[in-house]
Amino acid sequence: MPLLPKPDFLLISELDDPRPVVGNLFQRKFGHPIPDWPHDVVAFVCRSSDGALVPISYAKFMPFGNMILVGGCCTDGSAFAHLDQAQKDSLAAAGGAMAQLLRYGFTRFAGRCDAYFGYCGDARAWAVDLSAGFEPTGHDKLLVHWHKPLDAQMKRGLVAMAQAIGAF
Repeated sequence: MPLLPKPDFLLISELDDPRPVVGNLFQRKFGHPIPDWPHDVVAFVCRSSDGALVPISYAKFMPFGNMILVGGCCTDGSAFAHLDQAQKDSLAAAGGAMAQLLRYGFTRFAGRCDAYFGYCGDARAWAVDLSAGFEPTGHDKLLVHWHKPLDAQMKRGLVAMAQAIGAF
């Protein structure tokens, strides 16, 4: 089932310094500070009561040769308290904040790489990644999003390179 378009109350943007906005979330989820590599993308929900932006999801799109490594994906469950039931339903129908954030990144950075790779060990996150357009590579925890036609040899080479990196 295809994802619905991004809800109007969800704002997704690249930030030059995500630490003040999602640094604590990242630290809580991964146990260390956000690595200092570009590109940091954050999804915000706009609170219906006062219009304030609340960060809900984060991901890093790290250029690595002719691929982009997508890592650090996390969602702040407490941000859902700022949504009314209709917004929660709309966001769920759209695949969730992280799926929308990934789709944004796939479009935003498409001209900068041949493929996107993700490394995921969480079953729930794996399902979200697949819904956003990633597909399994056949290697444990390694996902790929092919956004342009590549021949089989090029695909095998990129997968081998990403696999050699290990967890990211």
